[in-house]
Amino acid sequence: MKAIITALLVIFTLLSCENDKKISKSNKIVSTEVNELLLDSIYETAMAYYDSKDYKKSAQKFDYFFKENGNLIYNNGIYNAACTYALNNENEKALKWLKYLVEEKYYSNLNHIKTDTDLTKLHKYLEWKSILEKAKYNLETEPERKREKIKSELFKAKNILNEDNGKLWGANLWNPNILVIDYDKSIYSLVKLPNSKTKDSVLFYTKFIDNELSFTNTTQDFKGKKYATVMINAISDSSATLIHELFHLTHFTKNSNLRANPIEYLDKLDARLLLRLEYQALKNALSEADNNTGTSTVTSYLKDALIFRKTRQEKYKAYIDEELELETVEGLANYTGIKLSTIPNLYQRTINEINVREAAETYTRPFPYATGPAYGILFDYLKINWRQGFDKVYNYLEIYEKQFLKDQIVLNVNELLEAKRRNNFKKINEEETNRKLEFDKLIMYYTNKLITEPTLKASTINKDYSMSFNMNGTLILDDYGIVYSGIKGTDHSNKNFGDFHINEGNNKLGEGGVLKLKNTTQTTYIFSKPIKITGNKIYGDFYEIELNKGWKVVTLNEKGDMEIVKE
Repeated sequence: MKAIITALLVIFTLLSCENDKKISKSNKIVSTEVNELLLDSIYETAMAYYDSKDYKKSAQKFDYFFKENGNLIYNNGIYNAACTYALNNENEKALKWLKYLVEEKYYSNLNHIKTDTDLTKLHKYLEWKSILEKAKYNLETEPERKREKIKSELFKAKNILNEDNGKLWGANLWNPNILVIDYDKSIYSLVKLPNSKTKDSVLFYTKFIDNELSFTNTTQDFKGKKYATVMINAISDSSATLIHELFHLTHFTKNSNLRANPIEYLDKLDARLLLRLEYQALKNALSEADNNTGTSTVTSYLKDALIFRKTRQEKYKAYIDEELELETVEGLANYTGIKLSTIPNLYQRTINEINVREAAETYTRPFPYATGPAYGILFDYLKINWRQGFDKVYNYLEIYEKQFLKDQIVLNVNELLEAKRRNNFKKINEEETNRKLEFDKLIMYYTNKLITEPTLKASTINKDYSMSFNMNGTLILDDYGIVYSGIKGTDHSNKNFGDFHINEGNNKLGEGGVLKLKNTTQTTYIFSKPIKITGNKIYGDFYEIELNKGWKVVTLNEKGDMEIVKE
């Protein structure tokens, strides 16, 4: 039976990667050093042939997958390939990759591999016994290896930041208040935590209870202190994510009033088109810098990017302040993580970051993860003295005009047309026009589901309520608010209505979502009308809510709208 690839926005292999959660195509585990679109295409085709039981063609595609992907990025990809090879009677090849998986990648899902009928033909071989023995050993030693891996990665980040010692930002970004979170609710830290254990007096670990922490890379309060938190499967990316979150920890203490809200207009056709053109120009500039073709070609493409940016921002001036604040919060953090990491090629890594964010269904929240590192790396290439500490809002257009161009960019039609020509306008325009048709269908779907049809309303009354969401799966409903397709709400105080989440499998646009209303005195969520209410559990067509004690559901009107209220 095939293994399903685990996914988050950026995930890298750690110890063993077996996790049977089904996820969307856009979120696979992908190396930043490989053409992601090519790997996606090869792998998806191989698995499509597997699903249709055409194992010969599937095996051929996996051969190509491994040829193009020399470092074997996907653990589960290796496992699925071995299944395909076994089903195609290529037993030696299947055993070869399973042996690699247990010996080099520490595969440890012993029960799965023992009972998988795809591999039955391999049971007669001597190598099969040794594969199972190694998987069993990996399972037994996994806790120790996990602790050693976490400790190693934390010390790598610490050493990087102590070596930098404030050269980048004027302050050392290392802070021992960083937690690594595992999915079994275990947390690991280099500082002693309440009720924690340790094997070496260096790494401490314990478990948190429900609602104490969210499973996300962010900054969170825990036991009265603020911590940077990083998920366990995001720590092995050359320290980039660890440094990213530690930057936030310092940045928030220096500049805590910055907004980080989604920028509503960025999913409009003209805005997306201009942002994609900006992305393309930035990728061209980064590629030229990487190839060392000279400052003139780099600055030519960089100016194109800023022409597109200025055109967009002048049309949507009302959003500029909030947009720059979000870009300051997330753009600087992502730039810092990449800049100070041990990633060998910052230009290619930043290009890949743009590719990931460009592929997102929405641009309202993820865009600064691309633009922040891109402008930062390019300004560093041009030796612009642009980093001025933590207590300001960064405006990349203004920095370029004042510190490099020594003049303002004057927009004119001919220069804009020429910039479009140099940056693949025809193809991007065609793609965005087609996308608009699908986007309009999503607007209609959510308008019907969360506005026109009967709904369920719930509001928080206490600030101690957290919301984690997939930033690549949001959608703006004009005049109403933001739809979150993948979202989880957690009450940390037991004073709000309760907890909720979108069901797995429905957490992408067009399949589920919750509307968060804007311009309300409280944080208010709109759900589709429940299908069933049992005790304190509310079940919708793609969500579940668990009510706290003292809350109930009432019907508001003849239409059938409902609301969660205190008893």
